[in-house]
Amino acid sequence: MNTIQDTEDLTTGGAAIEQMLTEVNVDQQLKSLKKDAVSTKSPSKRDAIVKKIKYLSGLKKMDLIPQEAYILHNIPVVPPIVRPPIQTGSNRIEYADVNQLYKDHMTVNTALKGVKDIAGHGDLVGGRRDLYNGAKAVFGVGEAITGTSRGNTLKGFVRAISGETGPKGGYFHSKLLSKKEDFSARGTIFAHGNLGFNEAAIPVDMIWVLYEFHIIRDLVKNGYSYVDAKKAVTDRNMAATAVFNKVIKECPIILNRAPSLLLSNLTAHYPVPVEGKTIGINPLHLPFYAGDFDGDALSVQTPITPEAIAEAKKKLLPVSHVYDYRRGLGMSMVMPGHEAIIGSMHLTEPDLAQKPVTFKTEKDALAALKSGTILESTPLLITDDLRPN
Repeated sequence: MNTIQDTEDLTTGGAAIEQMLTEVNVDQQLKSLKKDAVSTKSPSKRDAIVKKIKYLSGLKKMDLIPQEAYILHNIPVVPPIVRPPIQTGSNRIEYADVNQLYKDHMTVNTALKGVKDIAGHGDLVGGRRDLYNGAKAVFGVGEAITGTSRGNTLKGFVRAISGETGPKGGYFHSKLLSKKEDFSARGTIFAHGNLGFNEAAIPVDMIWVLYEFHIIRDLVKNGYSYVDAKKAVTDRNMAATAVFNKVIKECPIILNRAPSLLLSNLTAHYPVPVEGKTIGINPLHLPFYAGDFDGDALSVQTPITPEAIAEAKKKLLPVSHVYDYRRGLGMSMVMPGHEAIIGSMHLTEPDLAQKPVTFKTEKDALAALKSGTILESTPLLITDDLRPN
């Protein structure tokens, strides 16, 4: 007949679990389980045995003993920089969720310390359960233990990182990946007839957002604090504008027409600021994107690192996509359309009814054209110093 041991000699709670884990012989159980896995014919039993083997093999590989791997004697507290207070409007300060969850757990722990030596085992069950659930809440694998914390839907580490309803609600999507949106944009294209071969017309407000990181970085290098540089960009003051005008000539943007089936679907251009919300494209570049001007849209990305910028300049500018090697070596993908041919004829065919005008340099002729002194069709006389020797 079995006898019941005196209750004073019984071990309960976490101490009992720790004692049971100390009796686990990893090597012996692995040897036994591997034999059972071979001999058993039940798929469900074999599945359970394989899971045990995985756990025990993991402990052996990491050189851990069960009571050290599965018993936590102290709750780690992350540094304050990981859970900083955030000042919001109206002089309010918001704290990270885990701060309150730590507080809830510490409150229960302090209460238990005060009564554990005088209360019986039965009286400590509820407090120990709250202590366990409080640790789960901090780690993010359980609900908060106080009504206020549950009402505020506070989340522990795992829930904050992974998201409760999916990855998009987690830390990486909402706090890290979301910032990538500041480096990308999208717009419908229109025909812009006054662009260089490596240029694209981009809305000026879009460029300020896309290049904010580059402008702030340049200002900080020149002695600005981050806060002052951020304010300069927000205000678009003279210093920020000077950097803006510099970086758009040094760092190209990348246009993409999805689905990106061809190399030329990703092409870099130096942005030319324009008003509005649409993206201006040189008509010669339409074959790059297999596009036209019937509502097609392009995505815009900004290279961030110096290596990405250098690669965009070297490999993605339109000059790198001129030749279509699918059609044969030396076959150009870029060629003028009907409008460009007619325009070229108009610009190069002189109107003999007009009186010829003589200019000393090409620069003088272009300046006269820009000012309206001459027309595109005005006959020009070139002086000898412009002709090749």
